[in-house]
Amino acid sequence: MKKRVDDIQSLLSGCRHGDRRAQHELFQRFGPRMLGVCRRYCANSDDARDALQEGFIKVYATLEKYRGESAFETWLTRIFINTAIDFFKKKNKISQTELPLHDEFGTTISDDADSADDIFPCSPEAALQALDQLPQGYRLVFNLYALEQYTHKEIALMLGISEGTSKSQYARARRFLQNILSPKKITS
Repeated sequence: MKKRVDDIQSLLSGCRHGDRRAQHELFQRFGPRMLGVCRRYCANSDDARDALQEGFIKVYATLEKYRGESAFETWLTRIFINTAIDFFKKKNKISQTELPLHDEFGTTISDDADSADDIFPCSPEAALQALDQLPQGYRLVFNLYALEQYTHKEIALMLGISEGTSKSQYARARRFLQNILSPKKITS
């Protein structure tokens, strides 16, 4: 029976020294959560798994840069967010041009990003299904702002877009989700 490495510092030390069991343990311990992070930014599960693999390659290659100034999982999550964003950028070119002002239902989308109505009347499963329907640009900005709590300025720098574009993409994502999740359309 394999011995499980319980101490994170011992685990990280093993990974730094190329110990395959420690690397496997790190993957087993954090892989499922990091796959969830990747999935929020990727269009499908296959892309998320590819981003997960790229992320772990980056983690193993840069582990010596982790100094313990933040929780390891915080450091790790940031790597996977950036990897998923890089993966997204490779597959889709984000431009400064504005996306259409109408959603797939022909409804005009407002740019009001400061609305107080941020609560969706649905189950978590319905919310995840709705997030999967967001156009990739909307989804990326929505996740970074609403879920990861980056500022629009930080998002703009990360994605190479203007702060105004980040704000409008977020507002449009919210409106898109509200249209999908309106009470008359919710079945769960």
